Amino acid sequence: MADVNQLFEEAVAKHRSGDFPHAERAYRAVLAESPHHAPALCNLGSLLVKSNRFDDAAHCYQLALQAEPGYPDAHFNLGNLYRKLDRPREAVDQYLACLKKNPQHVSAGFNLGLAFVGVGDLRHAKQCFAQVVKLEPTNADAWGRYGDVLLRSGEQDPAIAAFQKYCDLKPNDERGQNNLALALANAGRHAEATELLQKVVKQHPLYAEAHNTLGVTLEAVGRKDDAQFHYDAAVKAKPDFADAWSNRGINLLEAGRADEAVESLQKSVSLRPGVAAVHSNLLLAMNYPSRFTPGEVAAEHKKWATAFAGEPPPPPPPADPNPNRLLKIGYVSADYRTHTVAGFIEALLSKHDRTKFHVTAYPSVGRGDETTERLKKLADAWRPIMGISDEQAARMIESDRIDVLVDLGGHTAGNRMLTFARRPAPLQLTMFGYPNTTGLPAIDYRVTDSISDPPEATEHLDAEQHLRLPGLAWVYQPPANAPAVTPLPSSGKKGFTFGCLNNAAKISDDCLVAWSGVLAAVPGSKLVLLAGQSNTGAKRLGDRFKAAGILRDRVELVFRLPRDQYFAAYQSFDLALDPFPYNGGITTCDAMWMGVPVLTVAGNSYASRQGLAVLASLGLPGFIARTPSALADLAKSWSTRRPELAGIRAELRETMKKSAVCDVTGFVKGFETEVIKAWKQRVEMLNA
Repeated sequence: MADVNQLFEEAVAKHRSGDFPHAERAYRAVLAESPHHAPALCNLGSLLVKSNRFDDAAHCYQLALQAEPGYPDAHFNLGNLYRKLDRPREAVDQYLACLKKNPQHVSAGFNLGLAFVGVGDLRHAKQCFAQVVKLEPTNADAWGRYGDVLLRSGEQDPAIAAFQKYCDLKPNDERGQNNLALALANAGRHAEATELLQKVVKQHPLYAEAHNTLGVTLEAVGRKDDAQFHYDAAVKAKPDFADAWSNRGINLLEAGRADEAVESLQKSVSLRPGVAAVHSNLLLAMNYPSRFTPGEVAAEHKKWATAFAGEPPPPPPPADPNPNRLLKIGYVSADYRTHTVAGFIEALLSKHDRTKFHVTAYPSVGRGDETTERLKKLADAWRPIMGISDEQAARMIESDRIDVLVDLGGHTAGNRMLTFARRPAPLQLTMFGYPNTTGLPAIDYRVTDSISDPPEATEHLDAEQHLRLPGLAWVYQPPANAPAVTPLPSSGKKGFTFGCLNNAAKISDDCLVAWSGVLAAVPGSKLVLLAGQSNTGAKRLGDRFKAAGILRDRVELVFRLPRDQYFAAYQSFDLALDPFPYNGGITTCDAMWMGVPVLTVAGNSYASRQGLAVLASLGLPGFIARTPSALADLAKSWSTRRPELAGIRAELRETMKKSAVCDVTGFVKGFETEVIKAWKQRVEMLNA
């Protein structure tokens, strides 16, 4: 046995010196003398990993465990191998087995945390890193990882503390400073984050990650152009930086530069094709330009579903097969906060008939606000899913025995599409928050109406079936303190004012051509547009109209407006214009609440028929152009019928109040009727 020990020591010495070929032969010599020598088997396995002989390495580790059951190093090395092979679930099992035998194995605890991150289990990852920093308070890397999972779990203040500890241990490490700044920004401490990041990029001008984080921070406080500068610097310093390309694309979209946004997001997807959220950003952006047909946009959504969701599992059986019982309905959204979608969520939560429905909210929200707290009080159950994996969220929903699960976000930021892909509820729907198909076969219905999606006209575009409501597919909640409707601005004057306060990204090339025709058809008229928060975007928008032959003095650009000024701005409009192919929705209703009718072009997809749906619901077909080329004639006609337009303006708010557009109770009742009908059909199908 002494000879074996000596052979093993010699093998280890060669291993440590980097003489791997001789070390391998030495370990095999040990095993020739002692085939069940667990340490030699483990070390040989680690050598085999270095030469990419993964199956042989795994076999060595398994032999070590047979020779010495529970041998910690074998479990640890096997866990490392599985993590290297992107098999994090199997890695978790091996690290747990190692820690069961040796609870003080710090490296196993650290790597277990990494494996939990790999499967999206941030809660258990957080516990692992908390234990590691408890055992080794000076382990900077563990503090950094701990801060990362805390931040991703929405725990901003503990994340800041963890990253600060990392920076204390590694004061000259720019990565730690970047992460600390990101945590500060997420906590709303943007000034501190900006100051820290500006120091980092000054000292490390080619550090792309800091430029990217500084872009995110500046964007959050409305400095869109400064943010774009740093995104550009990030991708210049690191051309394969997928996250920066994605952030750059979203910033371009919000600056009204939709075509450039699509190109930037396509670049991000090409660099990291396996990231569902980035590809979702691309899907959202593709709704804006006119160069994509509805079929092309739908095809990209289905491509996303194939790449990230695959074939859906069968629907789970109902918790109770009685079709006439109280139904448990759950609403998933990242917008349980101050957001345009929040009013719609409030309508659903507050108006559901509690003798028919039990309502559970599933917010995926990091930092909540007053709106979050208000919505929380309206739900029967409040089940946050921020910081947990899609699989964990799906298991939670299943354990809650939800009958009907409703998505309110589609492919917007923070979506949980991959939770729905796991089909945790027998019946799954999507509605309102996104103007297109999700692409997911696991979602049974997209809630719509017969105007937005006429029967046998648009079904081929969607992965879901259509659940058509009797009125609109959504409902408008008017603002509580909007200013009064004022007289028609052009009464008794020569000038005529058109306006649009939608995101400038919706002004597609085809839309701009049509609107230029409107201005040409109505001499002396002007157009007021919302330019967002980007000077560069505003200049580009003005240049586009100039290139179309419209002088700058006929297009007035206003920047992002506070809520009270936003509604007051409509008082100067005679008519509003609806962008296409991505129409306004809430914005269209805002205009008409202020007495301003909206001229729209009837399109051939849900996104391009929202203006049509609202105007038809209000009994105003005279403001609908059947083609883009007909818009100019329609605008010219109304500019000559000002007394009639003034009469409509004076009555429009009251018309809206009495219409289905604002009938919250009627909308929810109609929605409930259709959901119960779909539920009974699902139960019949599952029981067949």
